[in-house]
Amino acid sequence: WWQGGDMYSITAASLLLRGQLANSAEREGLRVIPGVYGDDATKTPILDANGKTIKNTTSISAFDYFFSDGFGAYGPDDTNLYDRTTFRLRELNLGYNIPKKWLTKTPFGSANISFSGRNLWFYCPNILKGLNLDPEVLSDVSTSNIQGIDLGAAPSTRRYGVNLRVSF
Repeated sequence: WWQGGDMYSITAASLLLRGQLANSAEREGLRVIPGVYGDDATKTPILDANGKTIKNTTSISAFDYFFSDGFGAYGPDDTNLYDRTTFRLRELNLGYNIPKKWLTKTPFGSANISFSGRNLWFYCPNILKGLNLDPEVLSDVSTSNIQGIDLGAAPSTRRYGVNLRVSF
């Protein structure tokens, strides 16, 4: 389990703006960016007569949402920041020592069979649904120890194995 920390994801941005995720498949509809109206000159919220912020209700096209300097993938960097909280089953090993009485008519003195698996399951509740992005995958050069920046990572791999060990 990994709790918190932010990651910047170019993979998410690229898949979103190309309509490769379910939540970006509707490319013709209008979008309303979550937030409040603000003064572009002062970068402060615009307030109503009661001194409260005014919720944004202005619609923009899918093109402006995903491909402009607005809200989408090419917009502010914080649009592509995700919480890295991850629950993971990293490794599982199960083994069984075969009872010696089962081996009496064989040339074996002992036998063990085991199964192993790595990267069997992970869940990231705060990363886009359908993205299947593993926040622990490094996506820079292999000699780097870069953390928290995904520059187009390949998916993590799952590994399974079976081992049979015998002695004579």
